[in-house]
Amino acid sequence: MKRHAMGFRQNNYDVCERVYSPAASVASKTTKVEVACTGEKAVAGAVKFNRRLMKIAGLGLFAIVFIFAFIGWPSSVIDNDDTHRKILAAVFLTGISLVALEDVIRLDKSAIMLVLASVMWTYHAAGYHPTLSMEGHHELQEELSKGLADVGSVILFLLPAMAIVESIDHMDGFAVVTAFIVRHTREKADRLMPMICFLAFFLSAVIDNLTATIVCIKILQRVVPHKQDWRHSCGGLAVVAANAGGAWSPIGDVTTTMLWIRHKISTAGTVTWLFLPSFVAAVLPLFGIWWQAKRCGPQHEREAEQKASAPMAASRESITSLIVGMCCILTVPVVKMVTGLPPYLGMMMALGIFWLISEITGLGETAHADEESVTIEIQKHGVPAALHKVDLSSLLFFTGVLLSVASLESAEVLSRYAEFMNDITNGSPLTLSILLGVSSSVVDNVPLVQASIEMFHKPMDDPLWQLVALAAGTGGSMLAVGSVAGVTLMGLEGVGFLWYMRRISFWAALGFVGGVGTYALQRMAFG
Repeated sequence: MKRHAMGFRQNNYDVCERVYSPAASVASKTTKVEVACTGEKAVAGAVKFNRRLMKIAGLGLFAIVFIFAFIGWPSSVIDNDDTHRKILAAVFLTGISLVALEDVIRLDKSAIMLVLASVMWTYHAAGYHPTLSMEGHHELQEELSKGLADVGSVILFLLPAMAIVESIDHMDGFAVVTAFIVRHTREKADRLMPMICFLAFFLSAVIDNLTATIVCIKILQRVVPHKQDWRHSCGGLAVVAANAGGAWSPIGDVTTTMLWIRHKISTAGTVTWLFLPSFVAAVLPLFGIWWQAKRCGPQHEREAEQKASAPMAASRESITSLIVGMCCILTVPVVKMVTGLPPYLGMMMALGIFWLISEITGLGETAHADEESVTIEIQKHGVPAALHKVDLSSLLFFTGVLLSVASLESAEVLSRYAEFMNDITNGSPLTLSILLGVSSSVVDNVPLVQASIEMFHKPMDDPLWQLVALAAGTGGSMLAVGSVAGVTLMGLEGVGFLWYMRRISFWAALGFVGGVGTYALQRMAFG
């Protein structure tokens, strides 16, 4: 009996040793780690497979359409107008989707848009049969010239505008503004966002929303260089505020300028009726983006950084470069109003004047002693040195977007869509403007506004024209690709399409609805 009890205790001890031994514990942990690693590998494999699938699907569609256009077959796909428009729209939406998924599929958006523009124009050109018909050749050349003129006017405006802003930044001109902002946000970094909002709102009314966005981005890059998420939130707000600020000024946005030149709106009527709705469209997103950024970002780190940083001392040269540069930019709307010349000529003249002044006065000139000799070597300075900093990939992205939209306009896709909007809204100004604003967040608002001008024959300062100006200006903020200002943010700051949708789009849509609602209330109250 005793021997049996001892045997039982021994067996029990052996079992416990097997269960609680360190070797068994290590083996169990190893098994769990192996299972976890296997799961991670499976997830990674699935993500990689989906990434490849999206690339193949999107780029495969591009390749198929290009091959059809290249060989001119089948004729039902090439020559049928309705099918032609549907395929162009499908290819465009596919390209926009690839841009939206840039961070997932790991393809640069500039490359995507350049290929998209080339494929769309190749397919569109096939419908003219330019190699078989002289008439088709002339029609295609006319459409290409028109599209190139529209695209070139934007690019030739963008290039000198970015060059001036980069030159001011290269000469430390923004140190003045940076010092002011740092001094007033040192105790509380939250103040940066409303300051950027109001700066973009009022600056865009004086120059334009694109240049105002570029200026605000450069200031943000100097004030918060190490806080990317906070800077992106401020940049997104700058886009919303700049687009809203451009809506109440005849020279603030290209669509309001179009309506103003065609005598659809007047300066006094636009400012009187659209200032408050535009202000609401900018301020409502300010509160939402402000609150969201404070929740998502480490606020104490931002405040600590602002407290630790001292305001930069602005030199006489930096102050001079800022004043001269801004004065040159401010001449652009003056030249446009007085002479009627397109804005890109005014901006090119502004760059030339700024360049000459910097050369004559020696702004940005630096000299350093060679370490191996006593001679003084004069380096590249001023505007030539700043030109190397202009982001060419952003300009190529703009080119691809604008050329793609130009092909849609040439194929009458956008004008047909404008007619469709008019039919389903029965000509209601409020409903039509809301649809126009939502549509302008996906495609360029310029052809939509142009189609509206051609379709409707209302008198000057009619509520329809004012609502079109408000909706087209503020509606483009709902998506990053909906306005040139948003595309600029994507290019200069590397903001992704999906990030913009998550963090900015809802608040921009709220501001859009608030602005249109404010205008409707104004009309109800004051007629």
